[in-house]
Amino acid sequence: MKNIIYILLVSFLLSCGMMSKKEVIDQLPTNELTKLETLFLLPYDSVMDYYDLSNDSIVNFPDLSAFTIKSLDLSHNLLDTINPLFLPKGLEKLNLSHNLYCGFILIRKNTVPYLKELDMSHNALNRIDISPPLYRINVSYNDLAIIDLNHKNIQYLDISYNSDISERVSFEPLWIDTLVRDGVADGKRLLGPMTDIVIE
Repeated sequence: MKNIIYILLVSFLLSCGMMSKKEVIDQLPTNELTKLETLFLLPYDSVMDYYDLSNDSIVNFPDLSAFTIKSLDLSHNLLDTINPLFLPKGLEKLNLSHNLYCGFILIRKNTVPYLKELDMSHNALNRIDISPPLYRINVSYNDLAIIDLNHKNIQYLDISYNSDISERVSFEPLWIDTLVRDGVADGKRLLGPMTDIVIE
C-alpha cells in the first residue's frame, strides 16, 4: 500500500512539473519499489532500447502499451498468459523464458508487428503456433510436440530438450539456417511436411 501511495504522489509531482525525472530516480527507494513500479514512474511516452523486468515476481501480464521498448525481458516471473494489446510499441525482442506458460500458445499475425526475436524457453508448453515471420525463436526446455511457424524470415530455431517432438515435424527444417535440436527425436533426422524422400 505504501508503494502505491508513493507512486501516485511521485506521478502527481512529475505531472505538475514540481520534480524532474532525474530527481525522482535519485530519490527512489530502490529496496522498496519493484522494477515494474519503477517503470510506471516514467512518462508513458518514454522510449527505451531495453527494459529489464526479470525476477520481479510479476503474476499478471502488465499493460506496457503506452511505452516504446525495443527489447523487453520478462523472464523468471510467474506469467502464464500473453496479452498482445499490453505489449510495448516497437517491440522487437521479447524474453518470456522461465515463466509458467503451459499448454497451447498462439501468436497471431500482425499482433506484434515489429517482433523479430522470441524466447519462451523453460516453460511447459506442448504446442506453439507463431504466425509473425520472426528471425530468432527459442522454445527449448518445454513439453512441445507441435511447433508451427512462419518460415519467411526464420534464421535461428532452438527446440532442444522437448522430448515429445518426433522426427516428423510440422515445420520445414531445411528452410532454417541454424536449428538447435539437442535431446530431440533421439538424434534422428527431422522430416518436415515438404520432405518427400527419406534418405537412410
